[in-house]
Amino acid sequence: MKKIILPILMAALLVVNQGCNKELDLYPADKLPTADALKDIQGVNAAVNGMYEGLKVTEYYGRNYLIIPEITADNVYLSFNNSNRFLSSWRVSWVLADGDVTGIWNRIYAVILRANNIVNSVPLLQDGTDAEKNSALGQALFVRALGHFDLLRVFSTPYAIGGGSTLGVPVMTKFEVGSPKRNTVEEVYTQVIADLTKAKELLPADRNDPYTASSYAASALLARVYLYKGDNANAITEATRVINGGYQIAAASTLTNFYNTPGTPEDIFTVRILSNESLGSDNFGRMYLKPGYGDIRVSPDLKNVLETGDARNVYVSEFTGSPAEFQNNKFSGQDGISGLYSAKVLRISEMYLIRAEAYAKSENYAAALTDVNAIRTHRNLTPLENIPNANVLTAVLKEKRVEFMFEGHRYFDLLRNKLDIVRNYCNNPNQLNTPRCTIEASSPTAIFPIPQREIDVNLNIEQNPGYKK
Repeated sequence: MKKIILPILMAALLVVNQGCNKELDLYPADKLPTADALKDIQGVNAAVNGMYEGLKVTEYYGRNYLIIPEITADNVYLSFNNSNRFLSSWRVSWVLADGDVTGIWNRIYAVILRANNIVNSVPLLQDGTDAEKNSALGQALFVRALGHFDLLRVFSTPYAIGGGSTLGVPVMTKFEVGSPKRNTVEEVYTQVIADLTKAKELLPADRNDPYTASSYAASALLARVYLYKGDNANAITEATRVINGGYQIAAASTLTNFYNTPGTPEDIFTVRILSNESLGSDNFGRMYLKPGYGDIRVSPDLKNVLETGDARNVYVSEFTGSPAEFQNNKFSGQDGISGLYSAKVLRISEMYLIRAEAYAKSENYAAALTDVNAIRTHRNLTPLENIPNANVLTAVLKEKRVEFMFEGHRYFDLLRNKLDIVRNYCNNPNQLNTPRCTIEASSPTAIFPIPQREIDVNLNIEQNPGYKK
């Protein structure tokens, strides 16, 4: 893996170097020894900031990791008049050298490397209080877990389909030059859960700063991880802890500007993007809206699911300049900047719907509906009543589809529940043609290929079934 890891290491060290003391300037930025950069708490804290910066890049939570799972599913489609972005994702036909796929792989492993440098340096520190060291270590463990889990979601078969025995991604807990193999899905989950459990113990239960990892953020991510793994009891336990932590479901009256307002009482963990970090025409929201590229349009499939009176209807309207189509209004712009968005990675509404899904799968149908209705009453909808038990899980997933539309959940929610992606509105003249109007959950090519450059430089890395050079 030399050709992956070495460039990533250099990039991480560049960030670390920016926050360190003057004597470190004696080293060239790309030659700075990690042990020197992280030899004191000041350097470690600078590295923590650099780690969070890595989450903001275009290939990760800055844009692509949120858009690609949406465009691959059934909430949106790619316009026939497009800017040549996301074509392979819409068609679910990735080539082995796909730039978007390679970018996600590289960028997330770069973040994991930054986290590992912190994890492995904190025990060696000679200064700093226990609270300072616990904070840095806990945050790094959280981000390392997030990175491994996010890689697993797109590059590996869902746990429910493969039972954990299929190939996952390489678990990286320290920098090593070598040729690591892919761990199994089960092994990756084990590492992610261990990291988050430790982070939950080390970090404070603080709701006041959603821009850094807290104990509640660790529990929230654990709830998601356990749900994906099919461990419903633990998903309920972790989601309940966060629900009892004092976060507030956003009120219907606040929805118009909710996504343009980072750090609301609903936010558990948000990747904060500042106004001076705007990408201009490449901002997240400008992929959906005019003025902007406006390549990605809302599918009538989703429009038809929205109920009359649902406050979330504010997010879907006639498309500017094309009234027969629909547009996504969620991410119109933060700080007065068109399309700027700070990704709300974890928020309290998800905890209610995680718990609802886990209750439904545990046959506690009344509790599941209670949690669904907690969301519905904040969206100006009447509570669900007298729903047959066999239909409760469907109701939960429908509520999650609407609550988290355009936020990157839909693709994962379908595949991990062994539900095919069915695009009822497919190959209409308004959209780019695709050979895949239905993507079977069990299809080997429903997940990303391992980037070809990884296969080329590391003979231990196996390609996903269904992809050939």
